Amino acid sequence: MPTLAGKRRLDTTLGGPICAVLNVFVRLLGILLRRDHSLQTAPRRVLVIKLVGLGSIIHATPLLRAVREKWPHAPIDFLCFREVEALVCRLRDVDEVVALDDSTYLRLFFSVLRFLWRNLWCRPDLVIDLEVHSKFSTILSTLTAARDRAGFDLITVRFRRWLYTHRVYYNRLRHVQEAYQALGWALGLNPQVGRPMPPQITEEEHAAAARLVEEGSAKGRKLVLVNVNAGELCLERRWPPESFARLIEFFAACPDVQVALTGSPTEQAYVESVRELIAPDLRPRVPNVAGRITFGEYLALLARATAVVTNDSGPLHLAVALDIPTVSLWGPVLPDSYRPLSGNHRVLWEPLYCSPCLHWVEEPPCGGDNRCMKRIPWQKVAHALAELLCLDIEVPPVPPREPDQEYKPFLSRIT
Repeated sequence: MPTLAGKRRLDTTLGGPICAVLNVFVRLLGILLRRDHSLQTAPRRVLVIKLVGLGSIIHATPLLRAVREKWPHAPIDFLCFREVEALVCRLRDVDEVVALDDSTYLRLFFSVLRFLWRNLWCRPDLVIDLEVHSKFSTILSTLTAARDRAGFDLITVRFRRWLYTHRVYYNRLRHVQEAYQALGWALGLNPQVGRPMPPQITEEEHAAAARLVEEGSAKGRKLVLVNVNAGELCLERRWPPESFARLIEFFAACPDVQVALTGSPTEQAYVESVRELIAPDLRPRVPNVAGRITFGEYLALLARATAVVTNDSGPLHLAVALDIPTVSLWGPVLPDSYRPLSGNHRVLWEPLYCSPCLHWVEEPPCGGDNRCMKRIPWQKVAHALAELLCLDIEVPPVPPREPDQEYKPFLSRIT
């Protein structure tokens, strides 16, 4: 399967020249056709592009609802990669999902050809590209030949200059929903900022989650779901496994609490490696359901949780959309950009000089030594979780912090 680094290289080496050629062609065509881009005429079909990112897709639901309210008769298509298809299919305001298979470059190539062939019969009048830096999404948007194409603008994405008819500055320091709101305003929409809209869950999935809770002896106890994972975009967002293990041990010993570990099938092994760090006498009380249930059953289980403890990743935003209290752990990403905007949540961030780095660089400068996450003590997380659970238990005090050596790894790499 192509790696994220490989996709980025391909996006740069092939995407850059293609965008340059398209810019010249589209600019000349625009001068000749002089098309009206005022959006006075309602689009007959709308295409939204967001290839990856469960959290970003969930936060885009207010924008999707605004599109639906403004143009109720226009079908809304959504273009994404297969890895997020299961979520997009559950969004109420999406009529049809077009999923690209990126498991190999050859399959991706043929997926793009199928998309372009489909576009001949289902061509959109308006494309809304929610990717920020992707040349690939820009090329796909342009090749639809849609009358209007909207997306974000930064100095690093000047390749979109003549390719998009509506460009909005992307402020990295503001919440992503505010960015989507600004893009909506440029299109004459009025997206609201707040709790995202929850994905749809079937009755069968709710029933399966109920059986899972009963089988796990969680019935009548406070259910705490723990997500120890983070997406491929930045594994440095993961809190240390040892810290998760100490936190889980503390609450697994509480008779009124049931703790369960979650994750996708590809994350099952890593989740189990964290579970192996739990004391042997408590380990049987902490099931690992990663990869054992479907995505829909996971959403239903999430909806039954009393609280969720998670790194900054997709499950956090799914829990927020389902109105489940969360304790979220942050480091490489600025919490203000993706944090919950409403509800009962605890956000923990212990920033270093280099944090947040992911807003400005593709690879964190720590080279994997994510001290911004390591310096969050498990006792502080336990305090926050105990508050959410309304548990009257004595949590160990946070130990004094040792003097920071945060500059050392960067200096050693330079010298």
